[in-house]
Amino acid sequence: MGPSFKKSRFFISFLRLTRVWNLLVIALAQYLAAAMVIGRETVFDWKLFVLSASTVLIAAGGYIINDYYDVKIDLVNKPERVVIGQGITRRYALLFHTVLSFAGILSGLLLNWRIAAINFATVFLLWWYSNDLKRHPLIGNLVVSLLTAIAVMMVDALYATGNFLILSYAAFAFFMTLIREIIKDMEDLKGDDTFGCRTLPIVWGLRKTKFFLYFILIVF
Repeated sequence: MGPSFKKSRFFISFLRLTRVWNLLVIALAQYLAAAMVIGRETVFDWKLFVLSASTVLIAAGGYIINDYYDVKIDLVNKPERVVIGQGITRRYALLFHTVLSFAGILSGLLLNWRIAAINFATVFLLWWYSNDLKRHPLIGNLVVSLLTAIAVMMVDALYATGNFLILSYAAFAFFMTLIREIIKDMEDLKGDDTFGCRTLPIVWGLRKTKFFLYFILIVF
């Protein structure tokens, strides 16, 4: 293998590790919220670009630290998707997580201290979720859903409009993410159970968890 091949493999592994398509969706969600609710002129506002960039950097760091703690579980649930320890070493994964997270916090300081404080809290919650919260029933699901909603609410935090439509958009993001996270736990039941996780499908069983999902959908 030549140097160019190794660099290419490393780059592809990094893109897979940071879920590049998910990051694009996050940025798009913020831009759409700003353009449709606040005004289309915001699309060209440098502040929105910095806000979106900081959110994407923190989300990328969050994906990395999540995979870092979940290597053993992922080797059971989806071995073909494991990147850490194969395409990227654990040491580099920690380094990337740290650099991306701090870059996201510092980017928030370019806007105002409130954005930076929210970014700092988000980084902490993503680490706590990856290290512990996701192994408990529903708590981890709620945290990820809340962080998704906050990513949308950050647009209002930047422009301070108090627009109810952004709150509605954030609520939609919260419930859709909650449903998605619970379904992921159902899919990952085998590996989670093997390593002592207490997710909702493990505690309640698949049947009760499905009924809970139906309930959320009906209420929503």
